[in-house]
Amino acid sequence: MKKIFALLLVLVFFAGNISFAQIINNDLSLSKRNRDLHLKSDISKTTLKGGLGVNAGLAFMESNTGLAVGVFAELEAGSFSFVPQANYWQVKKDNNFELAAIMRLKFASTNIEPFVDGGIGINFYSSEKNSFTKIGVDVGGGVVLKTISKDFNLVIDGKYKIIINNDDPGNISGYTVTAGLRFPI
Repeated sequence: MKKIFALLLVLVFFAGNISFAQIINNDLSLSKRNRDLHLKSDISKTTLKGGLGVNAGLAFMESNTGLAVGVFAELEAGSFSFVPQANYWQVKKDNNFELAAIMRLKFASTNIEPFVDGGIGINFYSSEKNSFTKIGVDVGGGVVLKTISKDFNLVIDGKYKIIINNDDPGNISGYTVTAGLRFPI
């Protein structure tokens, strides 16, 4: 199971690099004049948007409740977004810092934008008895409320998290429910 998730992580990063390399290769094969025209037309068609944000809420891990906080960036392209995140949760004496790569699918809406998330992360887990670094999976969803202000959006998010651990104490799993602010850039 651990090998499958590691392979998935490697494939995601290599797929992005291969796509980028193909774009560069195509651009190098064009003449300078055509390449300049090609780049200008691609830039004018691009509708990339993004934002930066913070969130806080509750973590429900292994039948206990604690605090969850995080920061994120979002790079939007149409109905999809790439959302790198740094998350931290603490429940009793257990805590975890996670660096996650999340893909988000947004559903068209005017004022309330629902979304679903899925991704993987590297987790730095620590408790009284154990400390380890393992791959984890995040799956969830939420809504973005766009009408709060034109300077920021309210984001309500819930995720199921599992840290894959074949050693004792086994997998660590639970939920986080957070609310936060997203500042469009």
